[in-house]
Amino acid sequence: MSIRVFIIDEHTRARRMLARRLASLPGLEVVGTTCDGDKGLRQIEELRPDVVLLDTKMKRADGMDICRRACASTNGGKVAILTSYIDPEERRLAYQAGVSGYLLKEVDTPNLARWIALLVEAGGHRPGK
Repeated sequence: MSIRVFIIDEHTRARRMLARRLASLPGLEVVGTTCDGDKGLRQIEELRPDVVLLDTKMKRADGMDICRRACASTNGGKVAILTSYIDPEERRLAYQAGVSGYLLKEVDTPNLARWIALLVEAGGHRPGK
């Protein structure tokens, strides 16, 4: 079974590139992407991905609010922050909200895939369930 991934990122180019990177790897399936936090939350409820990758640096929404709401609505899935730069206060707040990981976007594709697999494995969440 593939690990089902959903991406929320306001930056269209970054979101599309990330989706292509992940979709090219065996064992990962990108089930959706969006630039809209509220729309993403609705899609998470519907699609029930194993992992939600979220960039909290949003201009059109409160990224930490989206993070908290995503953590509360994943039905056993994992939420992880994938960001352009580390903000220690944001990182602290994200972990308090319940995220499973916090990583820089500059990670190479094989390591990102391993990191996603470890997130799912660490939580005992079975992909595709």
